[in-house]
Amino acid sequence: MIINNMTDFQLVKYLLNQEYMLQKDLSDKLNEMTGKTTKPGNFSAKLKREYLTFKDLKNICKILGYNLYIEKQKD
Repeated sequence: MIINNMTDFQLVKYLLNQEYMLQKDLSDKLNEMTGKTTKPGNFSAKLKREYLTFKDLKNICKILGYNLYIEKQKD
């Protein structure tokens, strides 16, 4: 799947829909994984502001069971 034109919010919502998971549940699992206490509302705001870090994305993919691949664009 090519995600170049998706926002952080669109990507995470798509992945959550694929896995039948709520955003709040993902936020809770991220907190558990990282040892932080980010509230679900703050996590949602982070997504909407497109302030997702690469580390966050890697953790989200790990929780949801996805791999990240980087591939050279073909002309």
